[in-house]
Amino acid sequence: MLRVDVDIFSGRPNPAWVVSDEDAAGALLEEIAAVADEAVGLSGAGYGGLGYREVVISSMSDDESWPDSLPRTFTLGTIGAPDPRRSAELARRIVADMPRYRAFKLPGHAETPLDDTTRDLVLEQMDRFFQDPPEWFRPPLFPSNSLRSTIREDEPIDAGCFYEVSEFNPDFWNRPEVQPYNNCYNYARNYRTDTFAQPGRAHGAQTDVMACPDVTQAALADGLVRRFDCLPDSEYPRRLMALVIWPGVDYHWYREQRGDFWGHKPGSTAARNYDNRGALITDPETCDRGGYTDFCGYFYAGKSVVIN
Repeated sequence: MLRVDVDIFSGRPNPAWVVSDEDAAGALLEEIAAVADEAVGLSGAGYGGLGYREVVISSMSDDESWPDSLPRTFTLGTIGAPDPRRSAELARRIVADMPRYRAFKLPGHAETPLDDTTRDLVLEQMDRFFQDPPEWFRPPLFPSNSLRSTIREDEPIDAGCFYEVSEFNPDFWNRPEVQPYNNCYNYARNYRTDTFAQPGRAHGAQTDVMACPDVTQAALADGLVRRFDCLPDSEYPRRLMALVIWPGVDYHWYREQRGDFWGHKPGSTAARNYDNRGALITDPETCDRGGYTDFCGYFYAGKSVVIN
């Protein structure tokens, strides 16, 4: 058996399915192995910004037959491959078969079903991605530190709201036992749940409508409040978060860090402090957010906020 994950979303679980038929899985692996030198990349070595990134193929066990030329986890449809176009062709064929595998249920299928709509969305985004592949590099991250400090907001005049900002600490989020299971909402709330937390889910208010009003209401049900609705000292530490939307598709969150910049964690990828162009994020309203074009606003999250 092998597992396929399309790395595309930030908030919602990524489309994922299992090829359980051993003959079908073996035939697919042999086909990929024949062009591995051209089409295969390593997970995380390609594009890492918001939006479509790559298709990840991985083994489901440690004792099944696997071609020697392929690592147990690799990527297709990635600009990290020697020949990205060839890689995209293979990935597109695999994604086109997505609905065939909906019978094998995975936890994320409730939020991201393996239906024609999801398949068509992924194929459309892949086509757009490879029509004009982004230039991508990975800037150095700032040194990590666990210190936090409190700042006061006086805009609008005399707002007098206090919240806390922490030193950027990506090492906490980018460990193998943490990174795959926590998303942008976990990062922005600064709370590890290992559940790929969804706005509103902890309080029965989760939404599948990807629009600013709907995701905002779901987050408010978790206990977030709008910016300048000041939180008391009893809610220490209080975080400043920003919400953006890929209209009709997905959501994404940012958190302000100490040092006048913002951090984020797109889906199961690494936490970082730079945008799709590799620029340090000093303003989530104006940074390069790819398809997440709708800016929904800022929110405080106090210690009583519960997410899941």
